Amino acid sequence: MAPETDHHGRADHVVLFPFMAQGHLSPFRCLAALVRRCRPDARVTFVATSGTVDSIRAHLEDEGISVHALPFRPADASQQLIDLFLASESLRPAFHQFIVDLRRSDPHTDVHVVADMFLAWTADVARGDPGVTHSVLLTTGGYASAIYFSLWNSVPLVRKDDDDECFRLPSFPGISVHRSQITNHLAAADGGDAWSTFIRRQIAAFSRADALLVNTVEKLEPKGLSMLRQWLNNVPMFPVGPLLRAASSSSLEETTSSSPVLAWLDKQPPGSVLYVSFGSLYTISTSQTTELAMGLEKSGHKFVWVVQPATDVNGSESRSSGLPDGFAQRMEAAGRGLVVRCWAPQVEILAHPATGGFLTHCGWNSAQESLACGVPMVGWSLSAEQFYNAKLLVEEMGVCVELARGAAAAVTRDEVAEAVERVLGVTSRVRAAMRRKAAKMKEVIDAATDGDGEESSLGVTRRFLDAMARTSSCSRS
Repeated sequence: MAPETDHHGRADHVVLFPFMAQGHLSPFRCLAALVRRCRPDARVTFVATSGTVDSIRAHLEDEGISVHALPFRPADASQQLIDLFLASESLRPAFHQFIVDLRRSDPHTDVHVVADMFLAWTADVARGDPGVTHSVLLTTGGYASAIYFSLWNSVPLVRKDDDDECFRLPSFPGISVHRSQITNHLAAADGGDAWSTFIRRQIAAFSRADALLVNTVEKLEPKGLSMLRQWLNNVPMFPVGPLLRAASSSSLEETTSSSPVLAWLDKQPPGSVLYVSFGSLYTISTSQTTELAMGLEKSGHKFVWVVQPATDVNGSESRSSGLPDGFAQRMEAAGRGLVVRCWAPQVEILAHPATGGFLTHCGWNSAQESLACGVPMVGWSLSAEQFYNAKLLVEEMGVCVELARGAAAAVTRDEVAEAVERVLGVTSRVRAAMRRKAAKMKEVIDAATDGDGEESSLGVTRRFLDAMARTSSCSRS
């Protein structure tokens, strides 16, 4: 289908504004690429903060996407996440002026703002200008977003009458959430605390947005999207996902030569290796790392483990990685596994034929990358909506074995070995069933990413842009 580029003689300028964390930047970069494919003649600008602009500009300017930096100097350099959330609201005046300047410089261009779900306050910027539309991108999936935001909208949480460990969701009576699937700050929230007031401001802004974009596929998450539509029934919704980076297009020889991990995987049997990573922001404690290491060794299965610096009992970074002495060297010498420090080419590892499972923190980007490769998972959710991603993967999709919940989970080596065996064991019935279901999820994602139909990522993005053009046109009438 040819891209539509004429909207009553007016041009489009799409302004993308992600939250300043890697798990949010990556989906926005993918959305930028989709917008460029749908509207080759449109201007696309990525809004960044002074601390992230250089790395973003290096990736995007070669793709014809402008980058605009907003000054951002939080007072406390060592703040908690909620402090960063609250500080981000200080960007409002600078962002407002940026949009005003865009409109003044070219009054005949319609500006379509797409902001992160944690920057939903942008929905009120230049609200009275008919040439500006405001949308919000949920970088998580539909199911987890519906549960996560519904919980925050229901604080203080109410326990179920027949179970002190489970909480009710007034918006979704058929779903209950266990205490182990709730962070401490959510469990303690009373509606007047900093977390509650911030998240509720975002939720209120969702309802004022012109559209809600969701990083998922309609056929991947029909229940989750139905829940979101039920909850926010007055806001048009566009599942533009999966917003994923494709595996490297370099030749196999080039890719393998540049990565010792991929070269090692080339020597392993198909489906025999467990990939282990908790993402770029999350770590587990020294004691948990030790038990995980011993469990991997006890399982007898091969693995690639990306290790971040461990944390101590107070949540501070430890000088030790938590690995038993000589573990990494022993595993590599025996051909049993590789321990990689800090970073590895995750998409290429998951796409490799030797990879048969993924032990993950269930961040949505990682979960979708695994599903895109048809790889079953072992789940150890650590925070935020990861608990509800795991709930989706285990209960709704049947593609994940849940190992643990939370950063304080007391995981044993025996539990690790058992979970790995269920996913990789040749005689495991669970493995066979999960591989079949994961293969079906891969087909759904392939259809969304490779196609050009109405329900593909490209098709949904095109429908979204057309809808925003109509919204602008109606506002001017």
